[in-house]
Amino acid sequence: MATPRKARPERAPENQRALETESFYQPLDRHRLVIVCVKGNVSVRETLRTIIQNALGPRDTPPLLVLGPTAPEDIADGQAHRIGWVTFVDGTSLAHQIPEVEIISPDNLLEVNLFIEKASQGENHPIVGDFLDNVIRSIGSPESFYTFFCQLASRVKLKKRTAILVIKEDIHDRAMVETVKRFADVVLEFRDQDDEAGLKVEMRTLNFADNIYTSWRPFNDWQRPISVSA
Repeated sequence: MATPRKARPERAPENQRALETESFYQPLDRHRLVIVCVKGNVSVRETLRTIIQNALGPRDTPPLLVLGPTAPEDIADGQAHRIGWVTFVDGTSLAHQIPEVEIISPDNLLEVNLFIEKASQGENHPIVGDFLDNVIRSIGSPESFYTFFCQLASRVKLKKRTAILVIKEDIHDRAMVETVKRFADVVLEFRDQDDEAGLKVEMRTLNFADNIYTSWRPFNDWQRPISVSA
């Protein structure tokens, strides 16, 4: 049985703002496995765009995109190394108009693993995508998913890669979501909230690697990278 995480320590109030600022603005690719959970009307597509454009540190190598519900043409703009599209298609549409795209069935976990293994060799490309949504929905067995994700997380950490994976938390069983979070170094959570001014986005950080935890807080307009559009 996995050992549960220790309860997070209390933080002195005067240190809280500094810790929150640090966790929001440091590049995500200094960590190995980052899980980004979105709820409600927060857009997965815009979250992915924000990660690619703003959340990765300076680098010469573009990310390896492994997408799921999000289509390659919605994200790819010439900044991707290779693109895996983990989705169901009919037998007549296995090729994609973007040459770098390889289509993989989400219920073929071996092929998903092989694509990530082959495509991430050589340069240290960060892995970014939302393919877990399709994989989780396609696998009927929690045990099979646990084995798959344990292997993926272990490979990322042993090879000192970075994987930033986005999931739509409220479409999955809680147990599956907790499995994904269990292996993360950092979990970023986004949710939408209604107030008198309209819809707003809130975020909190669970940084297990650096022992930094934040409360839910709204983004200011100049801070907010996440669109609530579809």
